[in-house]
Amino acid sequence: MKEHILFIIKSICIGWLTLHLSVQAETITQKIPPFNLTAEAHYVQGEASKPAALILHGFLATNQFHTIKSTSEALNLEGFTTLAPTLTLNISQRRNLVKCSSLHTHTLERDIIEISHWINWLQAQGHSNIVLIGHSNGSLELLEYLSNIQNPTISAVILTSLFYLNDSKLGILPEEVSQAQMLLKNRINKPSHYHFLFCNDQYYATPESFLSYLKMDKPYTLSLLENLTTPSYTIMGGADKRFQKVGRQWLDALEQTPTHLITIEGANHFFSREYEFDLQEKIIEILNQATPS
Repeated sequence: MKEHILFIIKSICIGWLTLHLSVQAETITQKIPPFNLTAEAHYVQGEASKPAALILHGFLATNQFHTIKSTSEALNLEGFTTLAPTLTLNISQRRNLVKCSSLHTHTLERDIIEISHWINWLQAQGHSNIVLIGHSNGSLELLEYLSNIQNPTISAVILTSLFYLNDSKLGILPEEVSQAQMLLKNRINKPSHYHFLFCNDQYYATPESFLSYLKMDKPYTLSLLENLTTPSYTIMGGADKRFQKVGRQWLDALEQTPTHLITIEGANHFFSREYEFDLQEKIIEILNQATPS
């Protein structure tokens, strides 16, 4: 009961303060040169002495997803600059969730190019101390970015709800992977339905799109963490339902890497309800550590 009352009080306070901050928020529109696509991001400028945070959403979501939006708002209240882009997924100025049954032609490689563009944009605004924050698949994509690009302005990366994508326990069917590989080998980029993540068998994608994300299996994800030169923090919800599929041994595996593992017991994959405040407190604590004294 006490936690429920605290959750209501905090929600009311944040709602009031968010209304005040909304006047300062900007929607930034940028052309992504290689693709001739227009991308958007939500930007709030904070105190110059504090690091700027780029906050990346999960698979098929947008910057308006509640985990991303509430985190951005909490950081703004603490004076941090935030930039929350929405990956286009090959749709200019995308503002809505993409359905599983829609045609998916986006790839991991194209996502990384967009992420790099937004980080460069932040640097162009004068931000020389940037912390990357990802949720779910957004965490994986930030890891992939950091494995390809050495950027001295990135002082830390915070990975929330970090899970890999390619595993039979997660519903991936080897025969579908083989079929997609054969099509791509023969230069036939014909879309098909695949079993993938929460889409089950309704994920309608080209072989190129589907296979690009499957590189993020368990060994590859752990290797990215092992070889990461940027300080990293991984925040997991102890009641995440994905543990029912892959087991809590995933936490043991993360513990063996250099990342600083933080587990919030009781929290689900999205840190819903009162657990969003636990997530925000941990992130703010890390950002304060990255703030020059």
